[in-house]
Amino acid sequence: MKVLFVCNANMGRSQVAEALFNQLSNEPATSAGTRADEIVERTKPSSRRLKDGGSSAISYMSEQGADISEKTRDQLTLEMVQEAGKVIVIADEDTWPDYLRNSDKVVVWTIQDTRGMGPDSARPLYDEIKRRVQELVTEAG
Repeated sequence: MKVLFVCNANMGRSQVAEALFNQLSNEPATSAGTRADEIVERTKPSSRRLKDGGSSAISYMSEQGADISEKTRDQLTLEMVQEAGKVIVIADEDTWPDYLRNSDKVVVWTIQDTRGMGPDSARPLYDEIKRRVQELVTEAG
């Protein structure tokens, strides 16, 4: 079952969840952001790669044995939701498009946004994502 992880910017929470899931599961995972395009347009990083956006997720995942610095931030699309077997949403509900809100594949994880946090401040939130991903992998078999 393909899992799609969704946060606001596809820069922190969903990227960590995707990378951890792909480390622990034989099933594929991807990630996207409900506002990725808008945030990239507003902040104008040199590229969509995480390393050019200052993501605290990079150092956390490095400690977990994964280099996600070259991962790019992707905008959520209807097609992504349609292709996924399960959609884990960690995004602010007011950013959800209708097709996400109306999907019966959605599971909500309420985890604070890591935007603006350094690696040490974000660590407990990423640790919570790790715990939930481990549970998800165990449930999926």
